Parts: sequence; C-alpha cells; structure tokens
Amino acid sequence: MKDIDARTEYVIPEPGCKTVNRKSLRLENHKERGETQKRELCENALETAGRVEGLSLDVSTHSCIQILDEEKQKGKYHQSLHLFKPFRSSTKQQHPVDNAGFFSFMTFSWLTSLAFTAYKKGQLLLEDVWPLSKYESSEINSRRLERLWQTELKECGQENASLNRVIWKFCQTRLVISVICLMVTMVAGFCGPAFLVKRLLDYAALNESNLQYGLLLCLGLFLTEVIRSWSLAMTWALNYRTAARLRGAALTMAFDKILKLKNMKEKSLGELINICSSDGQRLFEAVAVGSLLAGGPLVAILGMIYNATLLGPTAFLGSAIFILFYPAMMFVSRLTVYFRRKCISVTDERVQRMNEVISYIKFIKMYAWVKAFSQSILKIREEERQILEYAGYFQSISVGIAPVVVVIASVLTFSVHMLLGYDLTAAEAFTVVTVFNAMTFSLKVTPFSVRSLSEGSVAVDRFKHLFL
Repeated sequence: MKDIDARTEYVIPEPGCKTVNRKSLRLENHKERGETQKRELCENALETAGRVEGLSLDVSTHSCIQILDEEKQKGKYHQSLHLFKPFRSSTKQQHPVDNAGFFSFMTFSWLTSLAFTAYKKGQLLLEDVWPLSKYESSEINSRRLERLWQTELKECGQENASLNRVIWKFCQTRLVISVICLMVTMVAGFCGPAFLVKRLLDYAALNESNLQYGLLLCLGLFLTEVIRSWSLAMTWALNYRTAARLRGAALTMAFDKILKLKNMKEKSLGELINICSSDGQRLFEAVAVGSLLAGGPLVAILGMIYNATLLGPTAFLGSAIFILFYPAMMFVSRLTVYFRRKCISVTDERVQRMNEVISYIKFIKMYAWVKAFSQSILKIREEERQILEYAGYFQSISVGIAPVVVVIASVLTFSVHMLLGYDLTAAEAFTVVTVFNAMTFSLKVTPFSVRSLSEGSVAVDRFKHLFL
C-alpha cells in the first residue's frame, strides 16, 4: 500500500514489519531474507505494540500451534499413542494429563497432586491450576474443525453439507476407542454375574469343599469388577476430553462467525446468545454421554442368549421387556426433540426482549412502560415454562421406568416359568436376577443418552445455520 507525499514516495509496511523502508529496492531485499529473521521481526513488532498499548503479550497460543505443526510431521497420533504406555515419567508437556500413562489416564491419578493441594489449602486458586493443555486449546481445535467444514462444503455444497458428518470426522477416532472400552465394560459386567456367580452358587451347594477352586472364583469375580470399573473410567476420560475439544472448537468458530456478520437480519441477538451459552453445552453432553447408548443392545443380546440357555423359552419374555424399552426411548427422544425445538424459539424471544429492556431501560422508566414490558416478558416465560414442564414429564417417565423394568422382567419370567411346570432352583433364579441387574446399567444411561443426543442434534442444526 502506497501513500504519496508532496515530495517523497514511501511505502507503509504490512503489520509485522519492524521498520519502514523508503524505497522499493529495500523492500525487495527485505522479502528475500530468511524465515527466521521474519519471525523475529514479527515477534519484536508484537512485543512493541503490546508495550505501547499497555498490554501483556501472550504468545502461548502461537507456541502451541508451532509445537503441533512440528508434531504433525511425526504422525497424526504421535502424542495419543503415548497413552498406551503403562507408566510414563515424562515431564515434557505443559499439562500433567499429556504426560500421563495408560493407568494414570484411566484412573485419573494425574489429578492427585491437585487434590492434595485443594485438601491442604481448603480451596483452589488460579495459580494452583495448571495451564490449559495445548491439545484442548480452542485455537487448535477450531482450526481443525474449520478445515473439515470447508472440505465438506467443497465436496457436498452448502445444501447437502452435513455438520453431523463433520463432527463425526472430528471425533471419530476417540469415540471409536471409547465405544470399544464401553463394550469391554459391558462384557466384563455381564461375565461376572452370568458365569462366576453361577459357579459360586453351585460351589456353595456342594457338600465337598475345594478351597483352591473357591479362591479362583473369587479372584475371577474381583478381576472382572476391576476390568469393568477401569474400562468405564477410561470411557469417561476419553469422552470428557473429546467433548471439551468439540465444544471449544464449535464455540470458537461461532464467535468468529458472529464477529464477521455484517448485519443481523436473519439472526436475532437472543438466538446468538443461546447458541454461545446453551448449544455449546448441548454438544458437550451429546459427546460425553451419547456414546453410552451403544452398550445397551450388546448387553441385551448377551442377556437374552444366556437366559434362554439357562431357563429355556420362558427367558425370552423377560428379555422382550428389555428390548421393548428401547423403542419407547426412541419415542421419548422424538418428543424431546420436538419440545426442544419449540422451546428454543420461545427462549430466543425471551432473551431478545430482555436485551431490549436492558438497553432501553431509561426510556421505559421515562414513559412508565415497566408494567407493559414486565407482563410481556412474564407471558413469554410462562409459555417457556409450560413447554419445559411437558418435556420434563416425559423425561421423568423414561427415567422412572428404567429401574422398574428389571423387577417386571424378573417377576414375569419366573411366574411364567413356574406356571408352565418347569423347575427353578435358587442358583438359577439368583443368576437370572444378577444378569438382569447387569443389564440395568444400560437402561439407566439410555434415557440420558437419548436426551443428550436429541438436544445435541438440535444444537448442531443451529450451529450449521450460523456457519452458513
């Protein structure tokens, strides 16, 4: 860019240049310098600007990007593969979770030092908490999500572009590993009651005692519980970290898009506030809890096969009750999506009206419009409350039915089994009940998973409209 003076022609440099060159020849020589000198000039210029404005320059984000670019050359999963090491003593990374080994990451033992600090002080201050891990940085993750979104737009166009597919590509590796850990949890939780408890009951009914056999059964039951609890902890650890990355990336893209909006004809202020405050959390919950839905069908099929082998055809009655519970959850999810979409529009209107009241409170007071505006806001709030009540009723029904399903399935199975003239021993009855209890976990998390996925789908649609 050139600025012509009356006597002198000089060049105004672009941001990042440290000096002003008065001749184009010097500018060409300056461009031929190495990348190292350019980087130093940019840093000096930024530091000078920060001192002039009285601001402290934080270059941690730029250093994180530089480090990630260097690690990208080593491989996409270079850092993640270190988690498979059982134990690590590395302190290269800034955050302890990035230095954690497999057992430390799975058991959250990397939080031990922070827990001791909180116990000693009775509180946690900002200087006690570690800096954010560079792998959870919103700048890093938003760049990756933006790249995937732009690729989706180029391949499919705006009309056929799917943000759901982009989010799946963003989270697919970690979610697949999380689902595998969940399957290990379900299988371990099923094998303990189904096989080891049955053997223990049969062993207790014997007249002869075999101490070694009994101890092996107890040890096996202990190991299955350890595997179940540790694999479930690994699932939560992966889900929470993946959800934090997605939430930061989506909100950063949303903020960037809002800052570039030239007008707000299509988007109201209330809608933008809800997207940034509420919908980001919906995405977090959908990733953190939604994947738990995958364990339900597996444990239902295993339980049905095992009970049918143990009791015969009558076991299908109890298993059918479990299977019918999932279509009911799908129906509840449809209702949840309906009420969620309906409530969002009302919430956007309420937030917009409240923003108008706060912005023009002086005029409202001056012309005595307080009562009129308050009644208008109360009317909108009453409509919003009614919709939330309907959604809460259906959600409460689904949550309340889950624990009762086990009792209903057990009673119907045993009643029909005895009415048909089949024998039922105490070992068989107790084993069937424990298997049903093992299947209860999937039933308990199913309502929450369905609700989070339903609300997350609505949030994804709102983010897609904003990005487009």
